[in-house]
Amino acid sequence: MKPVLLISSLALVVVLLASDGTARVPAASEVPTVNVPVRDREPNWIGREGNGSCVHASFITLLRWQGKVDFADYWRGKYDSGETPSEFNRHLNAERVRYAVTTSGDVSFLEWALRTRRGACVVSHGGAHMETLVHLDATSAGLIDNNSPAKFRWIPREQFLAEWREGPNGGWAITPVYTPAAPLPR
Repeated sequence: MKPVLLISSLALVVVLLASDGTARVPAASEVPTVNVPVRDREPNWIGREGNGSCVHASFITLLRWQGKVDFADYWRGKYDSGETPSEFNRHLNAERVRYAVTTSGDVSFLEWALRTRRGACVVSHGGAHMETLVHLDATSAGLIDNNSPAKFRWIPREQFLAEWREGPNGGWAITPVYTPAAPLPR
């Protein structure tokens, strides 16, 4: 049998065997939508100015997820400490990073970022912290808090949206615009 025909034949038989030997079809979608491996989740660190670097940590996590590992490492070595939206945008523009941003609290931005599997860096805790939004559906939001990046933080959708929109930088979300990891096969 020719390799192309063999591969085509195998592609038609995409079932997994459960422990009892019965066939099952894989889940229709991955949860969370942006399932960043733990090794790629950048923890927060104290920068040279004595402040946390949560904005940078969240952004580095998404750069890695979107295949920009070397650039993420470069960014980690060059930038740190707290940021405002305008300061961070200046850094991104200086480095010629492709990104999308909102400061208006527009939920459609978050839905786009998750639908395209890019994820989004989002402010939280009254605008005092930034986390990585990795899931948003009709009932819940999943986040990676870079203060404890090994686990997901799950909260009700409406609670998340209210928290995201409050504070001096409320409604700020940003994402690099590169190619995210492929979804799990269906």
